[in-house]
Amino acid sequence: MVNPSPRDLIPCSQQEVRGRLAALEERRNRLRAYGDRMVAEFRERFPDAPAYLTRYADRTNNDFRWRRSAARRWRGEGVRRRNTSIELTGEDGKLLLQWLPEETRRVWIDYERRRIELNLALALTNYERMRLRDYLDRVAVLRRIARESAG
Repeated sequence: MVNPSPRDLIPCSQQEVRGRLAALEERRNRLRAYGDRMVAEFRERFPDAPAYLTRYADRTNNDFRWRRSAARRWRGEGVRRRNTSIELTGEDGKLLLQWLPEETRRVWIDYERRRIELNLALALTNYERMRLRDYLDRVAVLRRIARESAG
């Protein structure tokens, strides 16, 4: 096959696309459940931490994030803002990590690695879902246009 068409390379039947969407929805649910367990595990292990993991529902494809604690005991501890998102790889996050004991820092870095991997998997899953839904919508519009122009 010298110049294959997209139909030769990807599933284009509506049935295949709907099946893929169902599989992606299941994957998304499993990933979110994993993330929710990770958040609960972190909060149980570090109930009075200067930051905590949480899940946002703002459609940024960055579902799980760190949030600075608003607890009075952590106010004014070097990081400029409290109760806001924080990236452990950013300036404020690095400062926060420096405050932690070495063993705790290693554990937090492991949580951060898991969080980053989880967000990547969720973002890719969400993007594919979005594109497949858009494909189905556009095909439906084309079908309507064809029917209207034929009749």
